[in-house]
Amino acid sequence: MSVDDPEARLRETLDSLAQNVTPAPDAYARASSEWRRRDRRRRLLMLVLAVVIIAVADLVGLWALHSLSESDSPPGDQRVDVIVQP
Repeated sequence: MSVDDPEARLRETLDSLAQNVTPAPDAYARASSEWRRRDRRRRLLMLVLAVVIIAVADLVGLWALHSLSESDSPPGDQRVDVIVQP
């Protein structure tokens, strides 16, 4: 090994660090449960957001329909004749 070879020195350093590391026995289970929890939270948030958007769109649509129907109604003091044909 040459002193001028930084790649070899880095490899040796990382190998020595890797030998001293001991993984936790339940690391995968913890990480997996954390990812599942985040996924459930993300899906729930998207569901709530979709419901809110649809509810707001429905309310705006109903308000628009109601405001349009009010402008077409006849005034209270005028008589409206309805002719029904047999």
